[in-house]
Amino acid sequence: MRYFGPEFLQRVSDSLNIADVIGSYIPLKKKGNRYWACCPFHHEKTPSFSVSPDKGLYYCFGCHAAGNVFTFVQKMENLSFPEAVEHLAEMAHIELPEEQVSEEDRKKQSEITAMYEAARLASDYFHNCLTKTRMGEAGLAYFRKRHLSAETIEAFKLGFAPPAWDRLFHDFTQKKNFAPKTLVDAGLVGYSNGRYFDMFRNRCMFPILNLKGKPVAFGGRVLDDSKPKYLNSPETPIFNKRRLLFALYQALPRIRETRQVIMVEGYMDAISLHAHGVTNVVASLGTAFTIEQARLLKRYADEVVFSYDMDAAGQNATRRALEIAETVGLRIRVARVGEGKDPDEFVNLHGGDAYLEAVRQAQPAMDYLLASLLRQYDATSLEGQQHILQEMFAVLTAREDSFLINSYIRKMARAMRVDEGLIRSEATRYVSRNRPGIYISPREPVKEAESRESQKQVRLEEGFLAYCLLYHTFPSAWPEMKDFPYASPFCQRLAEAIRAVETEGQTLTEKAVQQKLGPEDVEALAALLMKDDYAGTIPWEEFVRPLKLGYLQKEYKRHTEKAGELSQEQPEAAREEMLACIRLSREIRELQKKTSG
Repeated sequence: MRYFGPEFLQRVSDSLNIADVIGSYIPLKKKGNRYWACCPFHHEKTPSFSVSPDKGLYYCFGCHAAGNVFTFVQKMENLSFPEAVEHLAEMAHIELPEEQVSEEDRKKQSEITAMYEAARLASDYFHNCLTKTRMGEAGLAYFRKRHLSAETIEAFKLGFAPPAWDRLFHDFTQKKNFAPKTLVDAGLVGYSNGRYFDMFRNRCMFPILNLKGKPVAFGGRVLDDSKPKYLNSPETPIFNKRRLLFALYQALPRIRETRQVIMVEGYMDAISLHAHGVTNVVASLGTAFTIEQARLLKRYADEVVFSYDMDAAGQNATRRALEIAETVGLRIRVARVGEGKDPDEFVNLHGGDAYLEAVRQAQPAMDYLLASLLRQYDATSLEGQQHILQEMFAVLTAREDSFLINSYIRKMARAMRVDEGLIRSEATRYVSRNRPGIYISPREPVKEAESRESQKQVRLEEGFLAYCLLYHTFPSAWPEMKDFPYASPFCQRLAEAIRAVETEGQTLTEKAVQQKLGPEDVEALAALLMKDDYAGTIPWEEFVRPLKLGYLQKEYKRHTEKAGELSQEQPEAAREEMLACIRLSREIRELQKKTSG
């Protein structure tokens, strides 16, 4: 991954107005010294997305998305950090610094570029074979039988692979001058018993695009009963099926707009729904839903509606997908579109509006799962009850949310007509073996909250550091706080960044501190500074004194407990702990006197 130094990042940042960059994506309206808009990262009607050109930061008061110009472009374009820097440098007409590339890396990049080009030309090759040759007539007849128009075929660049064993291999090596190795590495050609052969033959072809819209792989469907019915490209340096979804590139505009994605199983399900105006639809690539795909969707959507086939295999796939999706914090619902019908069949029978109505009525994931298990197993038998509980617990505990599992225990007890206490006992046994960090309430479901004292301490730490940055000053209490043991890891790193600015003799500004922080901390910094709710005027009284007092009191308690533990077997060590308590008690009294004075 390419590295850019802080000086270059500062130059790019200074050359661009963050409001101009964000304004090129969404309409901004100026109010005071800030700009406001409806957030591009979640659906809202009232603008809560704020942009500060002075600070070079943005913050959403609704979903708490925050960052600088680099993180914004990263999220909007789904780029890596170096890619976002390159994009913005190009926008600012700044030439990238020279990069030292080894001969081995240069060769590897050249091979990958050749694979992308081979996949692009293969997509054109299959499409032209479908639409412009007699060989493709059988494929064209199949797509028309599936109710696909010429416009849809063109939009998805659907194609047809010739039936000959090595037609593509011959054309690409003889006419387009590709090396056989490139075609093998790209998954277009295979090699066995001393000869090369086309991987896809006599199949309808579905190009798989990456997030930049480039073809990277293919799915091919037979026209007869031969096996496998669907053949997908193997994994290659440019294609990882666990990290991509079919039709995601085409669906992204609508997904970003609605913050919702509909997940189906097959290529034809996705294409048919798009053709009927339901365009926030993606499909898995012949595999079970993966954690990587869930994380990918989480970048763009808050909710996933699963719309798998309603046969037994589809229901099992849905359950596995729910367990994975829950772990990344996606809101999950399940749409049922009629017994025995897949989304493709349903939308062609009833139309896009009827399908969208089914999506609107989709069940919350846990409700669907419980109902599905009650249909599959006999809830009156001990064996059936065990199956239901084990599968429910597996999905419920995936998010490690104590409130979620406790709230469902009552619902499960009512639905299964089983004593609630028994289910709580089973849940306790399950989490002790599998998820020991989850708390099962013995009575009422209660969400475990963080310690109020811990929350208070972090807020005081944030308040003090925000004061320093908002007023661009090192207050008189700064020497006491720059080496303070901050409870928040982010505040610890922020204090170190401020200390570095001081050491270098720079003026304390938001932008100077940004350059000392890693990209992963910029969002937290933006969230801290854009809220403007740390209105302290006397930092010693409002932040420093309570922080130091809280720290000393915690230390006093820790040493007291330690002294008690050591008193029997290690009296000398216990005495040292008691002396530490006396010293801390004295410091606490002095601090309290200083405050009252």
